[in-house]
Amino acid sequence: MDGVMSHRRFEDAAGDAPLVVPVQRAGSASIQAIETIYLAHYRDVYRYLLGLTRSSDDAEEITSEVFERALRAWDGPPGRALPWLLLTARRIATDRWRRGRRLARILIAPWMHRTDDAGEQRTEFWEWFEAVSRVLTDHQREVLVLRYQRDLTNADIARIMGMSESGVRSLVARALEALRSHPELL
Repeated sequence: MDGVMSHRRFEDAAGDAPLVVPVQRAGSASIQAIETIYLAHYRDVYRYLLGLTRSSDDAEEITSEVFERALRAWDGPPGRALPWLLLTARRIATDRWRRGRRLARILIAPWMHRTDDAGEQRTEFWEWFEAVSRVLTDHQREVLVLRYQRDLTNADIARIMGMSESGVRSLVARALEALRSHPELL
């Protein structure tokens, strides 16, 4: 029955008429392969997004969306899944950031000021992370996360960030030089 459309019946919240929802069944082998990739790379994608978004809630939401897209897009997993997952994560995070920025320009009056702390506790890690963020550009921080936390090759990083391999090497070198000039962060 693989690849055959079936229907599931659900009762609505009031218990009135049942809702019929079409469900596409995937092959159990591909679901198991994707589940293996999920178990192997969930934390990688989540940590990468945590560095990009600086929000555990946003990182969790986007990570879920990345794996939903993988489930829909893949007939079977690609040879190297992590670069595809991280590229997709980056694109989703960028889209959300752009939408949020446009919405903020529309809704927030120029005289209103953003507060630095929305009630979340400041931890030593986040204070260090903000200090590093003041020293490094977003691209420099991202390339260091991909290189040293995710241990990706220059080719994979170039594919994820949309730049050349030599651009990746230059960006890593500039980021490391910026960190070396601030030994209090190391």
